[in-house]
Amino acid sequence: MQKSSFLSAAIAVFSREARQELRRRTTVASVLFFALAALTLIAFSITTLAIAPADRSRLDSGMLWILLFFSAASGLPRSFVREEETGTALALRKVAAGETVLFGKLLFNYLLFLAICLAAVPALCLLQDWTIQRPAAFALALALAGYGVTMVSTFLSAIVSRAGQKDLLFVLTALPLLMPLLLPAVEATARAAAAAGDLSPYWKVLTAYDGLVTCGAFVLMGFVWEG
Repeated sequence: MQKSSFLSAAIAVFSREARQELRRRTTVASVLFFALAALTLIAFSITTLAIAPADRSRLDSGMLWILLFFSAASGLPRSFVREEETGTALALRKVAAGETVLFGKLLFNYLLFLAICLAAVPALCLLQDWTIQRPAAFALALALAGYGVTMVSTFLSAIVSRAGQKDLLFVLTALPLLMPLLLPAVEATARAAAAAGDLSPYWKVLTAYDGLVTCGAFVLMGFVWEG
């Protein structure tokens, strides 16, 4: 497949996802509502706790990634599952290769993840009085780790879309796959927020993870899509 045809097909899949979401507006609304509701409950439940200032940044970073993971788990897996539930998966298989569908849905899900971040991070900073000392490094950590979360979530959505108990199966498979990403992501965002230490080792880990899961997903997608 030529590069131009691959990109055009992927953009067509992305446009289709965006049009469907604009008509229904269920995924974005439910994910953002879940994120803000969970954030409010978490913030008010720990407001009265006496936490040392040195530990505050790591606690807030951990809360942020717990929130982002479960918010993503509530919305991102729907991308391929919806195709099976509405009966459009078979027609999509006939007109598009698995890799192009994966890339198009990945683009949409990544924008959705960034939208979650744009809502959750300012709200958490406001509720927890959390000051981010190095915003550029903080944003880079969110972007790199968020890509990994989105890539794994989108690919797993294709795997579990034709299985029973899809939501449970997704969480059980996603958590062990994402743990090697989430642990350095928590540390990187905490260090960026507190302006503590060198972050270059974390950039290497996050970039390597993103590259590994991207290669693995695109190599296996053809078997998953046609299987």
